[in-house]
Amino acid sequence: MARVIGSDRIRKNVTIGHRRTSVSLEAQVWNGLSDICKRESIGMDGLCTLVAERRQESSMSSALRVFLLTYFRLVVSNIEDVLSAAPATGLGESRQEPIPGYLDIALQRFAVEQKQYALSDQGSGDTAH
Repeated sequence: MARVIGSDRIRKNVTIGHRRTSVSLEAQVWNGLSDICKRESIGMDGLCTLVAERRQESSMSSALRVFLLTYFRLVVSNIEDVLSAAPATGLGESRQEPIPGYLDIALQRFAVEQKQYALSDQGSGDTAH
């Protein structure tokens, strides 16, 4: 069962190998990990176990955040590679441009999500930090 802690963190129980533990992550990180699980057809416990087997000296929460970032950086890099390798379709036409920048859109979405999670936390009456 998930439990909201602080202003935007959720603690969930996961099984890593044969050991049950709790991991505290921001709601957006859990959402991103869930997206990866769906895309890769793996359960959250399986993904956490694979990350745990490869992490060095970081906490499990930090390892999952870094893995999430690594995964999506790889996705973007592969998409850009495919787009830049696409052959030109005719004389004088250049290759397709790389993926457009999403900084402004990402910052806007980040701000909206921060407000949503802050409001949902206020509504739950949970004041633990």
